[in-house]
Amino acid sequence: MSDAPRDPFRQDSPFGEVNPFSDNPYASPQMPADGGAGVPGAYGAAAGRSMVSHVTIVAILMIVQGALETVMGVLWVGMGVAMPFLIRMQPGAMKEAPPGLSPDAMGWLILAMYGGMGLVTLVAAGLHIFAGIRNYQFRNRTLGLVALAGGMATVLSCYCAPTAVGLGVYGLITYLNAPVAQAFAMGAAGHKRNEILAAFGQ
Repeated sequence: MSDAPRDPFRQDSPFGEVNPFSDNPYASPQMPADGGAGVPGAYGAAAGRSMVSHVTIVAILMIVQGALETVMGVLWVGMGVAMPFLIRMQPGAMKEAPPGLSPDAMGWLILAMYGGMGLVTLVAAGLHIFAGIRNYQFRNRTLGLVALAGGMATVLSCYCAPTAVGLGVYGLITYLNAPVAQAFAMGAAGHKRNEILAAFGQ
């Protein structure tokens, strides 16, 4: 007879019967072999359900941020186009221009400055809106990260800077969370939004 210590939590008893004490209450929880990507409900309460629920909030805020940036971007571009004409219409306005800078060069400089800021803002707006729509369905997490990081470029406009920075920090904290990454992996595997939320107890 073997003197090796016996595991009181083994599946079967020494007599071949099912061990009624096989469920070890002190054992660490076991994750599925596929990480739970294909099994809705595999995570439950231990999977960080609260962070997964924040994806919906971040996605909606990205769409709202993108709409605000669109308005601001159009205004910047409009100012870049209109300002040179408005300056030329004011008598003596070009006398304040830097020495050696012609009126045409001054107009192009203003157009490049305002138009450039407007185009950057419009690109960030497009990324925010498209990524927000995709992320709402738990798709394209990488695109969401790019949109959140790229949205920081709108700090050039005081109008969008506070919301862009706040959304960027909040969104990056959410999207870099491990259960959130798993939720997006489930989305990439073809699971629907309601299935993913149900898998994380939402």
